Amino acid sequence: MRKTDRHLPLSIAIAVLVHVVAIGLLAVGFQFSEKIVPVPNVVINTVKAKVVDASELERIEQRRLKELRQEELKRKQRLQEKRRLAEQKAKKEKERQAALKAEQARKQAALEKKKRAEEARKAAKLKKAAEAKRLAEKKKAEEARRKAAQKKRKQEERAIEQQRLARLEKEEAEIQAAEQEARRLQQSRRARHLIAQYQDAIRSKIERNWRRPLDYQSNAWCRVFVRQDSVGSIQDVVVEECIGSEAFRKSVEKAVWKSAPLPLPPSPELFHQELRFTFDPRAS
Repeated sequence: MRKTDRHLPLSIAIAVLVHVVAIGLLAVGFQFSEKIVPVPNVVINTVKAKVVDASELERIEQRRLKELRQEELKRKQRLQEKRRLAEQKAKKEKERQAALKAEQARKQAALEKKKRAEEARKAAKLKKAAEAKRLAEKKKAEEARRKAAQKKRKQEERAIEQQRLARLEKEEAEIQAAEQEARRLQQSRRARHLIAQYQDAIRSKIERNWRRPLDYQSNAWCRVFVRQDSVGSIQDVVVEECIGSEAFRKSVEKAVWKSAPLPLPPSPELFHQELRFTFDPRAS
């Protein structure tokens, strides 16, 4: 019965884990769809349906788990009753065994009393010899303890010195690590600043060359891919995604081509042949 008790919660845990994984896959599918697919009404309705199905599945699983817990509670109550009866029976048997052992102990005590008297006589004879031996061993042990204490003291002194040296070495390493981290952070902040300058320079030049179309809407924007060479000459322009009219899309593409050559980065290591950016007139 105890073995079954251990396996049942494990089975429940496995069942719960399987359903949680299924719900998680549905949720991940929902998030993935939101990132890639545009926002038409049909897709929004489909995503809502998936969320409802996942919630219903979770409620069904919760009801099933509640029933399993109730069944487990009843099973435990039955086991507790069986244990109580077994313990009661064991208690009576223990009392009987205790009485039997008490009688046996009484008889054994009488025998042992006689035996102890004989042993006491022999012990008195051996005590005198043992005392002499004890004194000799005591003297020897004291000498050994003195030498051990002296050795331990020297070892502790060496250990303290090693700890001091290790602490100094650790402190030095920590100082060097802190200095390196400070230099890294400084370089990282400088790199981010230079990248921001580079991106602003490209964005500003494209915005200067952009001409607003007649049907422009304030919420229009485009996601643009640009391939350039080492001197900023544009090799390819692709409007990957665009919210707005066809005229707006073409105006953005034309502005990018017109901005060649693109500004070069302030540092050569910041140059990237392929660029992706969002053109949004509202951000200017």
